[in-house]
Amino acid sequence: MSPDVASLPLPSASIISATATSGVHVVKLSGYSHAKRLLGTGEFVQSAMFRAAGQFWRVKVYPNGSRDKCGPSSIAPFLSLVGGNVRAKFRFSLVRHGGKLASAPDGGRAAAKAPVTFNADERDWGFENHGLGGKLEDPEYLKDDAILIRCDITVLAVEQHDLEALDLLCDCDNDGLCEKLHAHDDKNTKKKKKKKASQKSPAAMRPSASTIAVTASAGCHVVKLSGYSQTNLIPGNGNHMNSALFWEAGHMWRIRCYPDGDREETAGHVSLYLELAGEYSTNVHAEFQFSLVPHGHLTAAPRGGGTRRGRWTFGNKYVGNSCGFKDFMAREKLEKSEYLKDDCFCVRCDVTAMNKPVAKLRDPEKLELLCHCNDELCKSIHGPRKMEAPEAETLGKSRRFLGLKKMLLSCIPIRAKTSQQQQPVFDVEYSRL
Repeated sequence: MSPDVASLPLPSASIISATATSGVHVVKLSGYSHAKRLLGTGEFVQSAMFRAAGQFWRVKVYPNGSRDKCGPSSIAPFLSLVGGNVRAKFRFSLVRHGGKLASAPDGGRAAAKAPVTFNADERDWGFENHGLGGKLEDPEYLKDDAILIRCDITVLAVEQHDLEALDLLCDCDNDGLCEKLHAHDDKNTKKKKKKKASQKSPAAMRPSASTIAVTASAGCHVVKLSGYSQTNLIPGNGNHMNSALFWEAGHMWRIRCYPDGDREETAGHVSLYLELAGEYSTNVHAEFQFSLVPHGHLTAAPRGGGTRRGRWTFGNKYVGNSCGFKDFMAREKLEKSEYLKDDCFCVRCDVTAMNKPVAKLRDPEKLELLCHCNDELCKSIHGPRKMEAPEAETLGKSRRFLGLKKMLLSCIPIRAKTSQQQQPVFDVEYSRL
């Protein structure tokens, strides 16, 4: 080797190549009507954690949109990264029940126009107000109160390569420069080849699936307020009476009644509030209805004009724990109605509360999301295994708790003491019909 060659400086070169890793995940949201009815704008249910495109994710679904400006028919899907920092593109679409997962999505789509960065500051990316093409009204997409949301994820990565990857080095054995370059690269080359082989394996393209089961429990309670005429002895507004504690729809509640309004501006009205009284209950999504019921018809379905309905997320026993109507009914109207009889009236409260959603990872085959075609995606999913009949899906079917299971009655008799100087005393009697 000549001295001139040996003294040559070590050359340097590099290449930066962008690579993409893709993954598919399908979320089955069962009990969609419960989620739509009991969750407010900005409230969501989320899937179990899954792995796709080399990262861990969750899908969050806002049944009524993520912001107040969202329309009533909107649904907002969001993709959430669990740890890490990546740049990715993603797309949400609806899947027909019984459709082919391997085929291109044909339902309503929502796709990011450009890659976005998921990091500690921005974990969630999605679509705030998207009706997914209005497909939710189509029975092919909404079946048995369940919808299927597909999420396609592509993670972008940047790789750097050295001189050998550029094929700039010769294969000679006597060149001192090549010996320097090749000496330490044997192990690295094997590792890179092994990594590339694993990225091309069929298992990397296998889609995943999960289910979110939303169920609800319902119950009914009736409060009887007797001694209505004695409420005139209560000085001022804001004075109230509490019913006995009762357990319905999986939680402990109390009804609060203000016979002459809960504030000055509601004087002359009866105010009614439902209060969450459970010690450990928190963030309870519930729908409730107050109804005046005729005497002798406490178990009949609510009817007439004395009915008001509301929805609220009850925080806990101490904060945000009550919701109701400050002007439920005018006292004058109540006194002229059929509901006030023998100096008492009855208020019925129907409450429906959402149970804690159950999120689980599931096999796509058991959810009947896989087809029997011969394309490459299905081959990688099914592999050499024999096709088996899909098992019946039992998770996520809404439990029918909406019927009247029982009726409890709490009575609040209002009696004045013989001494006019003392305040009326309110007693609570608790009994079962």
